[in-house]
Amino acid sequence: MNRLIIVGSPRADGRSAALAEQLFEACIEDCPQDEVALAPVATLAIGGCRGCDACRQEADAGPRADGAGAGAGEARCEDGAAGQREAATGADRREAATGAGRWEAAVDAGADGAGVRRCVLDDDMQELYPLIDAADELVVVSPVYFAGPPAQMKAVLDRLQPYFWTRARTGAKRPAVLHVVGEGGDPHGFEPLVGTVRSALSCAGFALEAVYDWVGKIGEDGEILAEADLHTLDGSGDGSGDGPEGGAPGEGPEGGATCGPDGAPGDGAKGGARRG
Repeated sequence: MNRLIIVGSPRADGRSAALAEQLFEACIEDCPQDEVALAPVATLAIGGCRGCDACRQEADAGPRADGAGAGAGEARCEDGAAGQREAATGADRREAATGAGRWEAAVDAGADGAGVRRCVLDDDMQELYPLIDAADELVVVSPVYFAGPPAQMKAVLDRLQPYFWTRARTGAKRPAVLHVVGEGGDPHGFEPLVGTVRSALSCAGFALEAVYDWVGKIGEDGEILAEADLHTLDGSGDGSGDGPEGGAPGEGPEGGATCGPDGAPGDGAKGGARRG
């Protein structure tokens, strides 16, 4: 099984990073036969969606004989820009984000027409797409900013738009879980974060099945202070199931993700963007 952990915090050494590190190490220890990659947005240069509709043009054009979408120059952003990557630091970020973590099973757009799923913006999102494609299970660890995701995480979610024009959003869904991290004290909760993640991941072919509420349960130094509250979702995207206002307590005051037969996180838990 291939697992991908996306860390949505702009901070490379905060609470979310500490939890993701534990999840990463737990997967390696508990499921040594599986592949796991860790991708923190703090190490990636990923710009926001420009709404240029180039990905739709790519999908409408259909796959080429080589399995890719419409060629470069056939679909472009309105301003003609390709989202220039910072020369030296961009390559460093890309290596940090994937390293050896590009699974051999990762594929580009499939010739079956299900996978013309690339954005024309040339940045580090191009390194994340193959990991998303190859993932059998997706884990998202994100802080909550004003009830929603940080800007850097929102950019990643918005860049899943190319999948909207493929069969990924209507076919069989792969499992995904969300770990919500925060200091606590916001009376408005984090339902907008859950809804945004759920919608974007569904577009890319994932069903958000569970939400782990770590708000107020992880210290500033990354120490796990209490169990996460587990809220299960039905995965249909219709809003039914236990939401973040209810649910049962989750397992694992020590924090992280255990690789069970259903791929759901449990106890265990530590990572940067790399593969185990």
